[in-house]
Amino acid sequence: MPLRAFYFHEFIGAKEIIKKDLKNIKLIVSDVDGTLTNNNNEVGEETIDLVKKLGQKGILFTFATQRIHSSVIDFARNLEIDIPIISVNGALIKDLKGNVISNSLIKPKYVKKAIDLAEKYFVRIALCYGEEIVYTESNSVLRDFMYRLGTEYSLVDNYNNYLDNVLEIIMLGNEKQTIKHIQKKMNFPAKIFHTAKYFRSSSKHGVYHLEVRKSGTSKKTGMQKLTKHLGFKRKQVAALGDWFNDRDLFEYGGYNVALQNAVAELKLKADYVTERTNDEDGVAEFLKLVYDAQ
Repeated sequence: MPLRAFYFHEFIGAKEIIKKDLKNIKLIVSDVDGTLTNNNNEVGEETIDLVKKLGQKGILFTFATQRIHSSVIDFARNLEIDIPIISVNGALIKDLKGNVISNSLIKPKYVKKAIDLAEKYFVRIALCYGEEIVYTESNSVLRDFMYRLGTEYSLVDNYNNYLDNVLEIIMLGNEKQTIKHIQKKMNFPAKIFHTAKYFRSSSKHGVYHLEVRKSGTSKKTGMQKLTKHLGFKRKQVAALGDWFNDRDLFEYGGYNVALQNAVAELKLKADYVTERTNDEDGVAEFLKLVYDAQ
């Protein structure tokens, strides 16, 4: 825990310091899985209540998630969110009315390259769009290993007719070195067009993910675009997260919050670490601080 977060929890007068830091917050952007939702894929009742109360004070709330847009619509409606949502790790920024603020697509020839590499090295691959993830029969195991709850999956005969409008390519494999090799193949010499990143699965041990998106696409750039669209400044934005891919959020957030269940690296980067986990509605703990600061 950073010294500042430690100070908040341990010293007299902490609440007043928090109020001073949070008084100017106008936009709160939260990760979904492991942050906003508990382990039963539910949003806490206290969070729902506070998001609505904050909205009445002009403080906006939205998501920045790896999930596809359609899989978080129910959450957004329940929270009465009417501003754009950042989905597919920043590749799509879109509101519930269908208005698209940003749409970062991968060129079809690079989608085809990824498919060819997946077949050559015997790793699984799926293609992500705003409303669904498509997969073939030979890649059906992906559904069991991708932690993307609420997602619409579509089984297709092959990928030949699905090379256009791809927001993200997902590959899964058991061999770290194979995934890293494919990453190098995808990044060179076309890194200017797209970027491939790999990471260990948060829910399945021994499984490695490789995600390919258009270069310059991340939760960080998604937050930058959304903040500009809404007319806010960086210092007016608070970001909440729990996992390694939320480092991008913390690179832009003016005030960064890690939940108690977050990985140690994110806690070290946080301005505030909640005492509660996602299973204890930790987001509500922070929202209450913002509400009281107003």
